[in-house]
Amino acid sequence: MMKQVKILTSTDASIRTPLLSWLRQQHPDHLTAKMLEEFKMPRPSARIDVALVNGEMAGFEIKSDRDTLNRLTVQIPAFSKFFDRVSLVTTPRHLKDAKSKIPAWWGIVVFGDDGRFRVVRTSRRNKNVDVRALLFALSKKELIQVARMADAILATTLRKETMVEVLTSTIASSVICNLAREVIKIRTTCC
Repeated sequence: MMKQVKILTSTDASIRTPLLSWLRQQHPDHLTAKMLEEFKMPRPSARIDVALVNGEMAGFEIKSDRDTLNRLTVQIPAFSKFFDRVSLVTTPRHLKDAKSKIPAWWGIVVFGDDGRFRVVRTSRRNKNVDVRALLFALSKKELIQVARMADAILATTLRKETMVEVLTSTIASSVICNLAREVIKIRTTCC
C-alpha cells in the first residue's frame, strides 16, 4: 500500500497571522511599537505586508509558497529607500533564490512547515534611507504635524512637493525621520 503524503502550501494569510504574533513576542518591551499591515509607499509605488514602527521603521515582506519572487525587483528599491530595516519572510521553498536576490543588509526569516519562524539572516541597518521618500508617505496634514513638532512653520496652502522641500531644507534628516515615525505611529494600527 502506498503511503499518502499531505502537501502543504503556505499562503500569505497562513503566514501573516502567526508573523504578527511572533513580532509581538520578539518586541515585548516595546509597548509603543506599532504594527501596520499593507503599509503603502507612494514613490515609487509599493506596499509592504507589515511595517513595525518604533525607534526605527522595519518592514516585513511575505513571500509564501504560492508567491513568486518576481516582484522583488520592483519592491527592493522601494523598500530600500524607505525602511531602516527590511526582512523577507518566506518558506524553505524560496530560501535559496531569496538569498541571491535581496540586498545583504536585508534579513531573512523562514516560516517552517512546523509553523515556527527561524531567523536565517538578521537584518542590518539601512544606511541609505531617503528622507524625501519617507515624507511623501505622509499626508499634507501629517507633514504639517511634523513641522509643528520641529517648531517649524509650514503654510497649509503649499503643494505637498513644496512642503517636502521646505522640511528637508530646514530640518536635519535624522530629526525628520524620528518625527515622521512618531506621526506614522499615531495612525490606526492593525494590532
